[in-house]
Amino acid sequence: MSLKGKLTVVLALLVILVVGLVAANLLTGSKAGRLTAGFTAEFIERPDGYKGLTEAYAFRFATEPKQMDPGLMYKACADGAVDVICAFATDGRIAAYDLFTLEDDKKFFPPYYAAPLVRGETLPKYPTLERILNSLGGQLDDATMRHLNLQVDREKNPRKASSVAREFLVSSAIISADAKPGDGSAGTVRIGGKDFTEQSILGEIMSILIECSSNLKVERKLYLGGTMICFNALKSGDLDMYAEYTGTGLVSILGRDVISDPDQAYSAVKKDFKDKWDLIWLEPLGFNNTYTLTMRRKHAAKLGIRTFSDLAACVKTQQRR
Repeated sequence: MSLKGKLTVVLALLVILVVGLVAANLLTGSKAGRLTAGFTAEFIERPDGYKGLTEAYAFRFATEPKQMDPGLMYKACADGAVDVICAFATDGRIAAYDLFTLEDDKKFFPPYYAAPLVRGETLPKYPTLERILNSLGGQLDDATMRHLNLQVDREKNPRKASSVAREFLVSSAIISADAKPGDGSAGTVRIGGKDFTEQSILGEIMSILIECSSNLKVERKLYLGGTMICFNALKSGDLDMYAEYTGTGLVSILGRDVISDPDQAYSAVKKDFKDKWDLIWLEPLGFNNTYTLTMRRKHAAKLGIRTFSDLAACVKTQQRR
């Protein structure tokens, strides 16, 4: 066979392959308008994530949700690459991309109030630390946290988490505008964070506050990874503290059932973490970063989806076609 003939055959095979892939995608995902989902790896595996959600609402998507980076999910949903994503209630990109937050009508997700989680042996070692961190108690409501997150995550002129954190501390009169770090002579504390924007901001808020309110030096270990990576680092002594969420501590770490009352959930994790691991929950920061499910606003309206139950019913109806 001549070279021209071989090239013609190869080209024909490539065309067949592309057509086949497109057809397969239609059959497995968007055929008859079937909804597709994109979730973070952690949400897919967590008991208070997709696993538990499918049991509580008795549905599964026709194709398994795509595993997505938390930094890419919102744009992917807005652009139509997927139809449903797991989202964080305090993420500013929900409003920025005009996405619609579905109502968790069966109250599946527990409250996720953030608070500094600290090793018990760290607090007596540095006696001023608890007072310093507790000055953050109640200072961050949902709207404030959404605003801070968006400053870092926005596509145009994104800011560094450290500058956003310092601006918050100054504007809230928690530190003065000319506050500077101490000399580091009192020792070093290691502050960690999970691998998403909000955690980096909270890590910087705690770090800057400690540095500017004491002579402690802070070693930052932000963007470490998921929940269990940070938690195990705290238990082992590789970290002194990081910001954790009550619902995550309750369900994902302790393996307990959901407690819907925020105060009761906080009391439960505070007691159990102290008893089991000598880890101390300090004062909650004030906001509730609960999980939710999010869709494009117009798409949700077209399908009549406002709640998780509506979503489950829609998915099951599509699968019966």
